Amino acid sequence: MNSKVKQVIKGQHVVDGAGVKINRIIGSYSLEHIDPFVLLDEIKSDDPEDYIAGFPTHPHRGIETITYMIKGCFRHKDSRGGGGLLSDGCVQWMTAGKGILHSEMPENNNGALWGFQLWLNLPAKDKMVEPRYQHLTPEMIPEVKRKGLSVKVISGTYEDVTGPAKNWVESEYFDVSVDSTGKFEYRKSAGMNSFVYVHTGSVKIGTDIVRERELAELDDGTDVNISGEGSGGGFLFLAGHPNKEPIVRGGPFVMNTEEEIMQAYRDYQNGVLF
Repeated sequence: MNSKVKQVIKGQHVVDGAGVKINRIIGSYSLEHIDPFVLLDEIKSDDPEDYIAGFPTHPHRGIETITYMIKGCFRHKDSRGGGGLLSDGCVQWMTAGKGILHSEMPENNNGALWGFQLWLNLPAKDKMVEPRYQHLTPEMIPEVKRKGLSVKVISGTYEDVTGPAKNWVESEYFDVSVDSTGKFEYRKSAGMNSFVYVHTGSVKIGTDIVRERELAELDDGTDVNISGEGSGGGFLFLAGHPNKEPIVRGGPFVMNTEEEIMQAYRDYQNGVLF
């Protein structure tokens, strides 16, 4: 059964961190979550004033945070000794688990910065796992190329090519480019929630045209078919099995109950979160 567009939404302009201007796509008033994805932010600017303040040291618990840089650099440091410079094409896959402190600060960008941060919600049984940090360079991320199509496989598997990310929640994370001669075809597992975020140009999903800076949530159909519209487009494709559990947010924490959120704040204040 072909997947069809369930809804199309645009992001919300917010300011986060120490004053960073963000396009919040998931985690906004328009779209709270697509289980298990609880946040998707895009930073895209040629003006350093929009992002230079960065994200000084802050905590997380209960999620995996995935930062994907298309252009520009961010320096990551965390309380577990993880760290490194995220530059063009790099991915940081951080499992916060039971708790971690980290900072993400822009560095050597020459004006241009473009990247995404995704939050992947851990199920209740895994929320208190030990934190883990993965730094994926562009050379580690395989790319499948066909006529009019390229697919960077960050996580999951596309045409028997598997991405390098090790994640607790089974999920597919692809960065896809397709022109008018190509087609992205994918069969997702039954029960997976999925969406497309078009970051460049336009694409066609069934009879729907999805344009730049629009998110299209897909229905339960397993067969995904996306073609380039006009001169084509680029998009993030995400799919994951829902946890089907209560989602309770508290700033940088995502848990299952209000009490767990309050405990995370107490642990942070008492210096025992990490």
